[in-house]
Amino acid sequence: MNHLDLADEAGAEVVQILGGNQGPEKMFACTRSPAREPARPTSYGNFRFMSDPSPRRSYQSPLREERAAETRARILTAARELFADEGFAATTVAMIAARAKVAKPTVHAAFGTKAAIIVAMLGELAAAADREGWDRRIQQETDPRRKLALCASFLRKLYANSRDVWTAAINASSDPSVVELKEQGERDSRQSLEPVIASLADAGALRDDLTPESAVERAWMLSALELYFRAGRLGWSDDEYESWLAESLAHQLLR
Repeated sequence: MNHLDLADEAGAEVVQILGGNQGPEKMFACTRSPAREPARPTSYGNFRFMSDPSPRRSYQSPLREERAAETRARILTAARELFADEGFAATTVAMIAARAKVAKPTVHAAFGTKAAIIVAMLGELAAAADREGWDRRIQQETDPRRKLALCASFLRKLYANSRDVWTAAINASSDPSVVELKEQGERDSRQSLEPVIASLADAGALRDDLTPESAVERAWMLSALELYFRAGRLGWSDDEYESWLAESLAHQLLR
């Protein structure tokens, strides 16, 4: 393939990602979509994800949309493999493009930066984690110890099933966009514990010396992603981590 062929291929891929075979003015105009419902924030593991509740108005054919989605999926898979094998810092956009078998401009068109790829990966975790289902199970559980054990089970599943993505996110924490994501995620993760603690308080299960606010703080500290990785460095299995977390939450919070 000569340089002109490569340029043509890259251009075709970028057009596919951005919205079809259009002139420059129309192509960039397509990226400014009409007003739509804002994305909903969801937090896990002290990182925040943005889940999109409403689809963008489509300016593409179904076939083009399908190909663009396949291209994005290949890029995410390639990046995930490289971040695990080489580390976030050592992985370049060019390496991701080569692994995904796309042109480098395609990666930039689809995501922009390596940090944006991390954000997209975290968004996939949010979609796969079934947070709403876990929330229902936790809130419906009436036994306080079992309720906290379910919290520990959820965190163990979330952290263990995507260890490579969390590692990449932690390694990318010097990037300003990822730092902002983490800081907001920490605030949101504390808020997500409030309904659990409130239900324990309503049931009279909290220790007498704890206010709901101090109980949230203790639960938030114990459930931090960093403690899961520290347990791994100590050689703990995931079963041991889950058991420790459930026991620690009960010891710190319950009568």
